[in-house]
Amino acid sequence: ALPLAADETVPPARLRGRVLAAAAASRERMPATPVARRRRPAPPPPIAVGFARRIPAYALVAVALVALLTGLLAGQVAFRGGPGPTTSQVVRFSLSGHAQMAGAHASVVELRADGLALVDFRDLPALAQGRVYELWLVPAKGDPVPAAVFVPDAAGAKVVLVDRSLASYAVMAVTDEPAPDGSVAPTQQPQLYGNVA
Repeated sequence: ALPLAADETVPPARLRGRVLAAAAASRERMPATPVARRRRPAPPPPIAVGFARRIPAYALVAVALVALLTGLLAGQVAFRGGPGPTTSQVVRFSLSGHAQMAGAHASVVELRADGLALVDFRDLPALAQGRVYELWLVPAKGDPVPAAVFVPDAAGAKVVLVDRSLASYAVMAVTDEPAPDGSVAPTQQPQLYGNVA
């Protein structure tokens, strides 16, 4: 704001000559200083150059690979050194078929830390029209709790996710129930079941 507030004035012509004369006088009084030159990096010693030339390219690549593998191994050792998941967090058990479902079976993998389980069914009998399989969780005392309703593929296979903890249940069982939503309680005795580990 200050430069804009001042009135514009044309300097006198003699001022330019005085400024140039003062600049010339100050230059004469200043001592001349040499301009610093950039130093070029010193070339490597002849021994190092000769050593690098004598190493074949494949040897340099091999050294680099060994260094890389060493780093990876060190990282894996450091990673494994930390606290890992205990074996008790992953529990496996199975369901076996009986009577009309004698050939059917299922493998269960429970991830206790995550509060869920995966049930891999195999060789389930084909369902009649308008029927579904229903998975039940049975506590030691009390009524069965419905966990999932599913229909297997043509080979009788299906993977079912049980999105709840199995900690409070004693038995996992399967029944044949009306479609599409199953039943609120089993309508028949289970023929495929197993103890929850």
